[in-house]
Amino acid sequence: MVARTGESVSESIADRAGSGAGEPAAASVPPAPPHPRGEVIRAVAFDCYGTLLDFDERAFAPAIDGLLRDHGATHTDGKTVWKAWMAHARAHGKQHGRDPDNPLTGPEPRFFSFAESWTAHFEAAFSEAQVEGIAARDATEFLFDLLGQAPPYDEVRQVLDGLRSRGLRIAVASNADDAHLNPALDRHGIRELVDTVISSEGVRSYKPRRPFFDAIEAWSGVTAAEVAYVGDSPYADVTGSRSVGMASYWVRRYEDEEREKLLHHEPTWRFSDLCGLLDVLTGAAS
Repeated sequence: MVARTGESVSESIADRAGSGAGEPAAASVPPAPPHPRGEVIRAVAFDCYGTLLDFDERAFAPAIDGLLRDHGATHTDGKTVWKAWMAHARAHGKQHGRDPDNPLTGPEPRFFSFAESWTAHFEAAFSEAQVEGIAARDATEFLFDLLGQAPPYDEVRQVLDGLRSRGLRIAVASNADDAHLNPALDRHGIRELVDTVISSEGVRSYKPRRPFFDAIEAWSGVTAAEVAYVGDSPYADVTGSRSVGMASYWVRRYEDEEREKLLHHEPTWRFSDLCGLLDVLTGAAS
């Protein structure tokens, strides 16, 4: 189930909004390299939210709605504020070099942490929706608290244990600030099941840009072709990993034709949960 409070916030949504995505895939993006065989994989890197931890993008607007209700703001709703938030996020992304139609080209965009950019988005959204009495920074901290409490999906421990038993190196590599990512991984013992944690804040680059995936390859100690990246975002996860030559495992937990339009490359594998990894990586070992 999707975690709820007033509900939850998804990293996948943050990926899409923060990098200006939301448009159909561009035909100009070069094709991905050939799909590797499962047995050549030596390292596996996992996205966090929507992949390991149960927050998905459908819950963002309800989460904001809960925040508004808690502060007595009844003249608007979470959907309205979220729409304004997203509009500002797209404009901010384009202003700072994030082209949704060509997400992999051009110089590396200026880096803003989620603490910085989300607060700016809330300031703009609250102003447009005439929300008073809620500080933008407090709204960001509210979302960070939700992210820090996100529970793992049911199959996570089984899959991580299964991959570890095969000698594969495992990382969590997430578009996230450390302030919410680290508590979330520690809360449910996921950190002890992986070899390292890579955050966009640490790398100072967001998926699908190459520096983020270069950091994964550098950690792995093997070539990109020997790394599988696992994630739920067709834009940030599939596009980014396939463009650098990594295998891409798309966790497609629910049907959404609009999200499919965000694919710039076909994933190597697509499954409704993580259990398929134990099948497709049969024979893989470090």
